[in-house]
Amino acid sequence: MTVTTGGTAAGMPGLPEVWQWQQQLVGFGTRYTGSSGHAAYVDWLAGQLSAVPGFQMRTDRLTFSRWLAREFSLTVSVPASAGRPGTVPVTYYYPYSGQTPPGGVTGRLVDLGLYPLASGSTGAFWAPARGEIALVRAAPPEFSLDVAQTATGGYVPGQISAMAAIEYAAYAAAQANPLFQGIFEPVPLLDAKNAGVRGVVIAWTGLPDDEVVNQYNPFTTPYPAASGLPAPGDPGCPAVWVGDAAGAELAGLAAGGQVTATLVLTADITTGAATETVWGWLKGSGDTGQHIIINTHTDGPNAVEENGGLGLLALARHLAALPARNRDMYFALVTGHFQLPQFSRTIVNPVHPEVGQGAVSTWMLDHPHIWQAAVLGVTAEHLGATMWTDDPETGQYVPAGGSEWGATYTMPRDVLSLINAEKDAYLSAVRAVNASGWPDHPVATVRPGSFPAYFGEGSSLYATGLGTVSLCPSPTYLLQAGDAQQPQLLDLDKLDQRLMYGQILALAQTIGTLDALPASAL
Repeated sequence: MTVTTGGTAAGMPGLPEVWQWQQQLVGFGTRYTGSSGHAAYVDWLAGQLSAVPGFQMRTDRLTFSRWLAREFSLTVSVPASAGRPGTVPVTYYYPYSGQTPPGGVTGRLVDLGLYPLASGSTGAFWAPARGEIALVRAAPPEFSLDVAQTATGGYVPGQISAMAAIEYAAYAAAQANPLFQGIFEPVPLLDAKNAGVRGVVIAWTGLPDDEVVNQYNPFTTPYPAASGLPAPGDPGCPAVWVGDAAGAELAGLAAGGQVTATLVLTADITTGAATETVWGWLKGSGDTGQHIIINTHTDGPNAVEENGGLGLLALARHLAALPARNRDMYFALVTGHFQLPQFSRTIVNPVHPEVGQGAVSTWMLDHPHIWQAAVLGVTAEHLGATMWTDDPETGQYVPAGGSEWGATYTMPRDVLSLINAEKDAYLSAVRAVNASGWPDHPVATVRPGSFPAYFGEGSSLYATGLGTVSLCPSPTYLLQAGDAQQPQLLDLDKLDQRLMYGQILALAQTIGTLDALPASAL
């Protein structure tokens, strides 16, 4: 497939239809793993894919231990001479942390200071809050991706690929993103529980409240129990987040040693809860016996995190309309990305080392014959993201005036090869899409670095030895269940619909180009 001068592709639904899908997604509400909103979205996707001509539809029913928050709050009581009692603004709850009775748990508020500790030891850290409510302040989530990934090329209008890579590397060298706190430095609640702490209040630092409000963070940690699973009778270690200013005020109050805090976090815990992965395939017209896997996930908190399913639906419509497809096209829209401790399974490949496994690993290991015959994996996540940041002068959370970097892992099957057909095909498609009038920039192609992080649901495809093209932008609102002003939009207002469409077109052309190549070239 080649994008035409008018910026279209055979069978591809138009932008108005794709954007209508995006609005439908928001209408389902948050789609936390196994929730009613998630089930409704999965059912809708299954119905849409079943209507694609020639699409062979399948579903995998999976069960897990589900935790869904209901009510959460924090109140403090202080002597009249020490400060003001009352409700403390909470930015969000800590997912899969624990549960309290409806009236909450109460204890003296003990300020333990900044986490993480330089020593790395947490047993003694939690001891002063035994039987009480601990207050900790998370270090600012500022990390460099220099060692995690290496930029190999890119596209910025008016620049050569190498300059775009340099520009992305400079951007990635010093990022502040709430996402990183949960991925790289989650607060160890099991240690707190084992130390006898009744609950934890975690304060963000270094970021404005508008950026950290409603952040579903972290999504990569297990329940604080020996099993790592929530159970109806297990309180875990209930925890909530507060903003920087609230954390500083609480620390000041706690310094007197006379502050009592009541933390409420009620939750519905269901063992054996059901959730589904939607998958299927379009039969190829060639006789290669080979497959291309196209994947994403379906669970998450907002308009951008799990809209990759809309991209896959558009790609299925497009690929079904082509007169020929060399290889079978397998689509996997998996559940479990937002409860990775229960849905990720380890795939070890010394030739393709990487840190982090996606929820697609469960689907792959449940159907090994599919990936064993595959030569390429294409992953679509977080489509249409614009860039938002905290303004260093005003301290406010504001749009940066452009699109988020479209960071895309492009890896050949032979990671030592000097030829990278995946990167070449993707950047060619990106250039063609931009030339046709649709925006798809800035873009950076990357590979795992010396600390081989591979973000997103393409990681497991890479781990099995496939060639990969994995689009995974990381905006600062990636985990945000809507902002404080219009939470019901789930950050829909932060998406650029034309960028979203351009990214889908680029993936379509990339698939067409790579499908035409022999396996030896991938």
